[in-house]
Parts: sequence; C-alpha cells; structure tokens
Amino acid sequence: MDLTLTTPTILLAADFAEYQSRAIEFFSFKYQFVTLALVASIVVGALCGLVGTFLVLRRLSLLGDAAGHSTLPGLAIAFLVVGSLSTGALMVGALVSSFLSALAVGLFSSGPRSRPDAAIGIVLSVFFGVGIVLLSYIQRVATTSYAGLDSMLLGNVAGITTGQLIALIVTAVVLSGATLLFYRPLSLSTFDPEFARSIGVPVRLVHYSLLGALACSVVVSVQAVGVVLVSAMLIIPGASALFWARRLPVVLGVAVIIGATSGMLGALTSYVFEGVSTGPAMVLVASAFFIASLVLGPRQGVLVTMRRAGGAAQRGGEHV
Repeated sequence: MDLTLTTPTILLAADFAEYQSRAIEFFSFKYQFVTLALVASIVVGALCGLVGTFLVLRRLSLLGDAAGHSTLPGLAIAFLVVGSLSTGALMVGALVSSFLSALAVGLFSSGPRSRPDAAIGIVLSVFFGVGIVLLSYIQRVATTSYAGLDSMLLGNVAGITTGQLIALIVTAVVLSGATLLFYRPLSLSTFDPEFARSIGVPVRLVHYSLLGALACSVVVSVQAVGVVLVSAMLIIPGASALFWARRLPVVLGVAVIIGATSGMLGALTSYVFEGVSTGPAMVLVASAFFIASLVLGPRQGVLVTMRRAGGAAQRGGEHV
C-alpha cells in the first residue's frame, strides 16, 4: 500500500530533478548550439513584437499570416535553383516570395469592390498551396537532403547557424533604428492617415516600407518559429501590450519585452522537455501572456472592466 502511494511521488521527484538539472544546464551556456538558440529566440520574439505591433494597430494582423505562409514557395524555389540548403539562397527566395505576397495583397485589396480580408485569404491560400506542392515535388525528385527545408514548417531553432543569427541580429538592429528614425511618420500614418497625408507624410511609401519590414522579419524568423507559427509571434505580443499601455512608445516596449520573454521561455521549455519544438513552445508562452493581459491588464482587462461596471452600477443605485 505504501509502495503504491509513494512510487508515483518518487517518479515525479525524479522527473522534477531531471528537469531542474536540464534548466540549469540550459543557462550555463555549456553548448554553443544552446547559446545560439537562446539568443535567436529572444531576438526573434523582440523583433516580431516590434513589427507586429504596427500590424495590430493598423488592423493588418492577417497580413502577417499571409507573409509567413508565403515564404514557403520562395524557400522551395530557391532550393530547386541552388540544389542545396544554402542559407543565403533560401533567405533571398523567402524574402522575394514574402514581399510579392504583400504586394499582391495590396493590389487585390485596392479595388473599389474588394475586401482586404478576402485578398489576404486568397493570397495566403495560393502561396501556401504552391509551397506544399513544391515541397512534395522536392521530396520525390531531390537527390540531396531536404530535411532542413522540411523543418521550416514548424521551425528548428536548434539548427540555427552563426551566419543566420548574425543576419537576424542585423535585421533587428536595422528595423529598430528605422522605427526610431521614422517614428513620427509611422505613428501619424498608423493612427490618422488622412491627417498624415494632409501634412505631407508619404503614407503609401510608409505602408510599403512596413510591408518590406514585415517581409524581412518573417524571413529571418522562419528558421526559429517556422512558416506556420511566425504569424502568431507577430500578433500576440502586440495584442497583449495594448492591454497594458495607451501611449505607442510604451506599447512597443511592452510588446518587445513580451516577445523576448516568450522566446526565452519557449527555448527553455524546448530544451527541458525533450521532443517539444521551440516554435510551438514560444507561441504557447506568448498565448499565456495574452490570457494574463486579457484578464489583468489595466486597459480594458476583464477584471478592470468588471470593477468599473460594478462601480457604475453602485453609483446608479445610490442616485436611485
């Protein structure tokens, strides 16, 4: 009887000790690939939080989904042209494909009778469908290894190289600097495009520059998060940050912090629990942040809204 009761406890204690040991090992920076994965996850989360906030504020959340899925045909075509998993070729192919999808969405949604959500859905489906067909073709005819290409669907941050990490960091620094440098036209065209246009802000140029930033962010993030889940990391941090702040600089800062923390904890979860991919783990952590923000956020969070509603009802009862 005692053995039956204590055996599960012993097993749980052993599992906990193992998980604790792996967590300590993770932060010891003992292995180079772990360090690269950790830094890459943090930078990806921060970059997606920065760029994705503007997508959320401009009501273009689905555009991130389309840009992420549309990298797949570019990756496949680059592999077919080069014949190997060349990092530079894959990034160029993904960038061109992602930017073309963003331009296609802009063209299809500019007509008088068109709907942006329908345009995004069509472009996403067509590009992703073409990518899946090309992947199927590559699996049948390729004579070289395509395992790294196939892993792009869900991401494989453990396989990130030093060159890819450098490209990721450079992209993050450049886009962060551009955000600071062009903060005024970005904010004006985001919140009041008509006023921005009236004072000479090139609203269309700002819009397409944001699409270019989105394409670059997606391309450098695909290795870590994957084609399927990169849109989640673009949207969730920004959407969460809106529950905590009103001013745009603070919203951007909170989104970057949530994204970076989600990346770090996602990488840690993936290392501690074997078999868990980093991309899905990052998204789950970010989703937990969103739920916490939805409930506890001081700006229209559930608890604050209920408290305000209760206060209003009490004041109304007193007047009656």
